[in-house]
Amino acid sequence: MKNGVARVTALPAGFPLLRDAALAEGWKLLRVLEEDWNSGALRFVASGEALFAAWRNGALAGMAGLSVDPYSETESVARLRRLYVAPPHRGYGIGRGLIEAATDAATAHGFRMIRVRAPAAAGAFYEACGFLPAVMRSATHIRPL
Repeated sequence: MKNGVARVTALPAGFPLLRDAALAEGWKLLRVLEEDWNSGALRFVASGEALFAAWRNGALAGMAGLSVDPYSETESVARLRRLYVAPPHRGYGIGRGLIEAATDAATAHGFRMIRVRAPAAAGAFYEACGFLPAVMRSATHIRPL
């Protein structure tokens, strides 16, 4: 794919470069995604789960996952996981596109809310994407659906 966001069923070509970009910034989230994928612990294939990839100019630019929130007492709450966009691709709407793809999938599944635990530096980004600040141990932001 040249440009855009798509739901994927495997780690896409270019994933090692994206993982290494995240690691170079000190983020382990894509290494954890890869470990979970390889072990079978989380492959985003259960009911309500999805994995998304985004491309820009033919390069894998970012990824995000959606699952049932393991910290919720109800299955109507989703969790946005492992959202990452590589530095050269930031500022082009890729993160927002990944969030919208995950939100559309969550809505179609019947989730009532999405939660995310994000670093403080990402707070303004999530709020610009429709999330509200949350004061809970397991999430920094929520987005009612």
